[in-house]
Amino acid sequence: MSTGKTFLIVNAVPNTNDLPSFQSYLTQIVGIFTKFGGSGMQRWKTTEQVMGQGGIKAIAVFEFPSPQAIKDMLASEGFNALNELREKAYTQEVDLMICEPL
Repeated sequence: MSTGKTFLIVNAVPNTNDLPSFQSYLTQIVGIFTKFGGSGMQRWKTTEQVMGQGGIKAIAVFEFPSPQAIKDMLASEGFNALNELREKAYTQEVDLMICEPL
């Protein structure tokens, strides 16, 4: 049974060799998420890999009003204007997933 909540989960590996780009990207992307209804940001960093292949160093979760709000945000000019900066800020492509509670 759906709770009506929609979440965007972000898995990423920040580029620690270019922290200014990473910080600039975070500052700008949070504003874009908020503009499209993203709220309740939660962020975690991996402190120890205990099973699996590893790699992910940062996880963020945002609540959105709907899956469509996330899709609209991903298609927006503001989000796509950050493509080049996003490539500098992370060492591999950022994983974005639309999720809802089980």
